[in-house]
Amino acid sequence: MRFADWLIRTGTTDAAFAVRAGKSRETVRRWKAGEREPDSEAMAQIFDLTDGQVTPNDWVGVGPRSATSAETSPS
Repeated sequence: MRFADWLIRTGTTDAAFAVRAGKSRETVRRWKAGEREPDSEAMAQIFDLTDGQVTPNDWVGVGPRSATSAETSPS
């Protein structure tokens, strides 16, 4: 699942996620907008904070992003 989709789905604001992650709101906004990719440590932290719903593979485009994405992709 894309990070931006997770934030929307869970109703988590950039500011709220930033507090949980110990990052700046601007950093979270850049991740969400795709302007910046988290480093490997941050990817692992995001994985933990999203209960495994946003994986490191989601950042690099490996494998399906989520069951919903796979279901809605054209065959």
